[in-house]
Amino acid sequence: MLSAAECLEQLGAGDTLQMVAAHWEASQAEFPEDGLFFLRREVWLQNRARCGFGSEYDERFQRVAAEIEKNEAFRRLAWHMYWRVFRSPVPAHLENSWPEIAMLGEDAGLPGLLVALSWAPLLLEYHRQLGLPEEATLETLRQVRHFCEENYCRAFGGRPGIFPGQLSWLKNYLKNPYLRLGRFEYCLQPSPDPLLVYRHRPSGQTLALCEAGLQFTREGYRLGSPEEYAQEPDSWFSTLEFSDGSVCGNPILPEGRAVQKTVTLSLNEWERIFSRGDDCLRMHIPPGGRMTPECCGESLKRARDFFRRYFPQRNIRAVCTGSWIFNPDLEEILPKGANLSAFQRELYLYPAASGPWDGLWFIFLKTGKPDATFPRNTDLQRRVLEFIESGRRWRCGGMLILLEDIEHFGTQFYRNNFPDICIF
Repeated sequence: MLSAAECLEQLGAGDTLQMVAAHWEASQAEFPEDGLFFLRREVWLQNRARCGFGSEYDERFQRVAAEIEKNEAFRRLAWHMYWRVFRSPVPAHLENSWPEIAMLGEDAGLPGLLVALSWAPLLLEYHRQLGLPEEATLETLRQVRHFCEENYCRAFGGRPGIFPGQLSWLKNYLKNPYLRLGRFEYCLQPSPDPLLVYRHRPSGQTLALCEAGLQFTREGYRLGSPEEYAQEPDSWFSTLEFSDGSVCGNPILPEGRAVQKTVTLSLNEWERIFSRGDDCLRMHIPPGGRMTPECCGESLKRARDFFRRYFPQRNIRAVCTGSWIFNPDLEEILPKGANLSAFQRELYLYPAASGPWDGLWFIFLKTGKPDATFPRNTDLQRRVLEFIESGRRWRCGGMLILLEDIEHFGTQFYRNNFPDICIF
C-alpha cells in the first residue's frame, strides 16, 4: 500500500500531507483493488444526469476519470476523498484547501466533482427507505450542480469543480430527512436554538424569550467569543425564571435583538409552543438568487405540506435557521425593496452568536477579515464592504416561522401582531 506521503509526492502535492494524512490507513484498508466504481463511465453518466447536469462536461469527466484510473497514487487519493466524505464512521471533513492536482490543469476541480456525483445513489436509497417520492430526491440532488456552477465556477473563472468543504456537506443529507423543496432546503431535526416561543391564547400574538445565561451587547446582539465581550463594558446576561403560573424573562423583538428589560407572562394566557429540542425544519439556503417573496413563500408552504404528509408522527412546530441572510443590519445595508429585507420582515428574527466575519464566504467566496483582495463585482459585495469599512460590526442572525403561521406569509405577521407588553 502506498502511504499518503508517497501518493502526494508522486502527484506533486507533498506539502499538503498534514491535511490529507488523517484517516489514511482506515480508508486504504477498504481501497477497492478492482477500480473505483464512481469513475466508470456508465456510473458517472447516470449520476450527472440525476444531479441535473447535461452533457457539457462529459469529455472532461472521461478524460479525468481515465487519468485517475491509470495512476495508483491518484486512485488512492480519490478513494480517500470518497471514503472520508461518505464512509468514514467519524467526522472527516475536507477543508477547502484540500489539494488539487496540478497535472490536470483546468480540470483540477473535476476529481472532487466526480466524487460528489457518487452521492446520487446514496441519497436515492436513503430517501427510498424513508418512503419519500423520487421527484423530491431528484430536486435535492441538483445541489451538486448549484455548488459547482454558482460557487466553484464563480470563484475559478468558469472552470468546473466543487469546493471540498461543500463536497463534505453532502454527507449531512444522509443523516436526517433533508430535501430541497423549491427555493430552500429543509432538514428535519431537533432545534438547537436557545429560545422559548410563547403564544397568547386569546389574541394569537407571538413572543420569544431568551434562555437564561446568554450574553448580549447593550443593543441586544450576541458576539462570537468572550474576548469580544470583554470590549463591551455594557454587555448583560439574560435571565429566565418560572414561578407558579408565570414565566419572567428577556424578550426578543422580531426585528432580531433581545431586550434587557424583563417581562412576565401569565401561563394562564401564554402557552409555550416551541423551544430547544423540539422538532423543526432547519432551513438551508442554496446559492442562486431568486429570493423573491413569491419563491420564498411557495417553498415554505411546500415544506409545511410535504413534511406533514411524510412525517405525520413528528410534531414539527417551526422552520428555523441561522445565516448571514438574517443579519438584522441587512435592512440598512440593502436598497429599499430588496428581496432579502422583504423576506426578513415575514419572519421572527433572533440574535445568534457569530464572529465578525462569519458568513462572508458565501458572499465573497473568501474567508477572514475583508481586505483589498475581496471582490466588489456585485452590488451586494460593494454594500457589505462599505458597511464593514465604515466601522460597523458584521454579524449573522437567526430566524423562525411557526408552521401554523406560514399561511400568514406576506403580512409581516410577527411585527404587525407584536404584544404591547413588549413595546418599550
